[in-house]
Amino acid sequence: MLVKAFLILFFVFIVLYWLYRQFIPKIDPRAPHYRYALLLGCPSHDDGSLSTSQIKRCQTAIEAYRKGLFDQLIISGSNVKNKYIEAKEMEKYILDHFFIPITTETQAKNTYENLKYTKDLIGEQPLLIITSSLHAPRANAMACDFFKEHSSYTYPDRKFKHILREIISRILFIWIEIKKKLNMYP
Repeated sequence: MLVKAFLILFFVFIVLYWLYRQFIPKIDPRAPHYRYALLLGCPSHDDGSLSTSQIKRCQTAIEAYRKGLFDQLIISGSNVKNKYIEAKEMEKYILDHFFIPITTETQAKNTYENLKYTKDLIGEQPLLIITSSLHAPRANAMACDFFKEHSSYTYPDRKFKHILREIISRILFIWIEIKKKLNMYP
């Protein structure tokens, strides 16, 4: 009986892992250089100060630029949680610390829209996505809808609340993708 239960659990695990990899594939290897990089926005605190995630993403963008990984930075993000526009606040931080050619996109309210509006700006150009290590797999899975060539440059993120949020976000993302495949999503 115990062996049978183990085999069933093992089979369920294999099926779930296969399903996960169908919708969240491994991130492609990074090219040596990109014309454009997309820095994904995230909300400021309610008082306008930058969140830790915003600072880390900005520092990661500066690091990638210094390494010569891209020429032009697109910062994408609207005022999702408060009156502060993510892209503008992150642009200020970067320009206070280093000069990078920046274009801001201020309409996007989520990762999917970040990618959609960036595609409107740059077309089919290969794209380097700058975000956290937790967010990158889902962001790259979404990027498949817009870009043939894309990869990520990340900073490590192991905060427990971020891990929980990303697990929930990935489950919702996979659920939406399944509904799309079944023509059940608007």
